[in-house]
Amino acid sequence: MRKKRKPTMSDVAERAGVNRVTVSVALNGSAHGGTRVSEATRQRVLDAARELGYAPSAVARALRGQRTNIIGYYTGHESLNVLDPFTGTVLNGLQKSCRQHHQDLLIFGSFERSSVDDIYASLAGGKIDGLVLLPTPHSPVMDKLLNSHLPIVAIANPVPNLPSVTIDDLSGSHLLANYMARQGHRHILYRGDYLPHSSTVRRCEAFLAAAGELGLRVTFSAESRDGHITPAEVELLTRAPAADRPTAVVSWVDSQAYVFIEDCVRLGIRVPDDLAVAGFDGIDLQIRPAYRLTTIRAPWEVVAATAVDLLMNLIDGEEVEREIMLPVTLVIGETA
Repeated sequence: MRKKRKPTMSDVAERAGVNRVTVSVALNGSAHGGTRVSEATRQRVLDAARELGYAPSAVARALRGQRTNIIGYYTGHESLNVLDPFTGTVLNGLQKSCRQHHQDLLIFGSFERSSVDDIYASLAGGKIDGLVLLPTPHSPVMDKLLNSHLPIVAIANPVPNLPSVTIDDLSGSHLLANYMARQGHRHILYRGDYLPHSSTVRRCEAFLAAAGELGLRVTFSAESRDGHITPAEVELLTRAPAADRPTAVVSWVDSQAYVFIEDCVRLGIRVPDDLAVAGFDGIDLQIRPAYRLTTIRAPWEVVAATAVDLLMNLIDGEEVEREIMLPVTLVIGETA
C-alpha cells in the first residue's frame, strides 16, 4: 500500500472552476491583491476542498511542503486516560520508536465540542506527517480519515483499507479455550466488549469456535461499560441451579477481568475455587494486584513501536504490509 497524494490548492481550484488566488482568498477569508470572492464562489470552493479532503494549514504553508517531523496518535475517544495500563504501554512504545526515528509525538486527546470537520482538520491539517490510529467503531471521523492524504497506520483493531499492526487474537483465544478444557471446565461465561471493536469481535468468534470444537458450553455476556458484573451475570452465577452455573469466566480484556474479580469477592464468590477467571492482554502492572491473573500476554509496546516504523516507511512513499500480526503467549496465574 502507498499513501495517497495530498490534494493541493490547484486541485481545489480545478474542482471549483476558479484560479488559485480565488481559492486562497476563499479559504483564508481575506482579500488578496484586491481580489474579492462572492459568498456563492466561497461556498463552491469550500465544497470542493471538503470533497477532495483538502485541509489548508498555516504550518504546511510555512514549511513549504517540508516535513514537520511530528507523528500523531489518536484513539477516536473523547478523552485519553493516560493512567490506563494499555494506554501507558502503547505510549511507551510510540515514544521509543519516535526517538529512534528522530520524530516528536503529538497526542490528540479530547475533541468534545468539535465537529467532524474540525476534528478532521486538526488531524489532517499539516501539524503531523502521519498518524498512528487506534480505531474505534462508530467514529464519524473515520470515513474522512480513510479517504484522506494523511499516512495512517492502525493498531490493535485492523482496518481493511489501512496498514495495521495487531496481535494474534485468534491464537490467544484458542489457547484460552484449550487451557479451560484441560482444567476440566465445561461451561464458560465469556464477557465480551460492549462496543464491536474488530479485535474483540475476532477474539470472541475465535473463542466460540474453539470452544465448540472442544465440546464446551459458552454463555455470552456483553460487559457493562465499566466492567462491573451485570444483574444478569449475578443471577446466573449465584441463583441459577448449580448444574447450570459456569465454572469459569473469560474476559476480553484484563482490566475488566480485575473489576469482575473485585465484584466476585464482594458477592462471596471465591476465585478460583468457585469460579476461575481469565483475561486477555497480559500487561505488566506497576502495582501488583491482589490476584495474578491468568491471561494472554500481548506485546503492546512492540505493536506501537512497529506501527511507527511502518508509518515512517509509508511517509517515505514505500510499499508496506497490509497487516503485521505479532504472536501472543498464555500466562498461567492464580485465577484459573
